[in-house]
Amino acid sequence: MDSLPLFIKGLLVGIIVAAPMGPVNILCIHRTLSKGRVAGLVAGMGAALGDAAFALVAALGLTAVASFVEAHEAWFRVPGAILLLGLGWILWRSHPHYEQKEIMGNGGIRPLLATFVLTVSNPITLAAFAALFVAWGMSTGMNLVAAANVVLGVLAGSTLWWVSLVVIVGILHHKIEDRHMLLLNRITAVAVIAFALYAIDSVTIGFLA
Repeated sequence: MDSLPLFIKGLLVGIIVAAPMGPVNILCIHRTLSKGRVAGLVAGMGAALGDAAFALVAALGLTAVASFVEAHEAWFRVPGAILLLGLGWILWRSHPHYEQKEIMGNGGIRPLLATFVLTVSNPITLAAFAALFVAWGMSTGMNLVAAANVVLGVLAGSTLWWVSLVVIVGILHHKIEDRHMLLLNRITAVAVIAFALYAIDSVTIGFLA
């Protein structure tokens, strides 16, 4: 692993961090099925940019930033939990049709910002980057060129994951009827709210600790 170019290491890290099924993956799948591949990719790119931001922190060895995030982990979970609760409530109440308005906004930058906030408000992602960087020998003294290679690799890997997910899910797009979308909305809402409640529980434990 140590012999791999930094860009390739970053690309692999980007895929590994993006792949686990969390709220962003669920929302990206929902958006792809309800609004098409471009809409799903826009949501995914918000997470990719969040991953790249965390990679930059880890690559430059910004230990002060990492320590601050870790020390205030509970506070960083709050905006993500609030956003998830809001999205879950909207999803549960909506009765989807393919011509309906966007659940996460009418396109543009809003869905991208939503998934970006969800990504950067999760300190576990930063911890995952730190662990992978240490395990793969990328935790010491990178210069700007090396850091740029890693960050671009992470961005490419994360983007590759989201493109692959959107293409695969998009194949099912025309096979989904309104009754399927209603069921998907309810399942997605329950999953998103569950993630929010978990984050709130973590915040409560963090404050009591």
